[in-house]
Amino acid sequence: MEISVPSKCLTCGSADIVRNITMSQAVEVGSIGLEYRTAVLITRTEDLLADLCKECGTILRLHVKNPDRKWITKS
Repeated sequence: MEISVPSKCLTCGSADIVRNITMSQAVEVGSIGLEYRTAVLITRTEDLLADLCKECGTILRLHVKNPDRKWITKS
């Protein structure tokens, strides 16, 4: 599947985009990201990456590097 990644900001039209910025937070709180299970049923977190417009600060996209995981979902 071909993923369409914006080449310009949808808010201001700027092409000054910084890609794949890792989101983080303080260690005491835990990790930010999507949870998945490994082959031995250990829960891990896949980092969220952001694409950011340097002109206006709009986050254009949130994504993960490896989408092929056993994601944990809530029913």
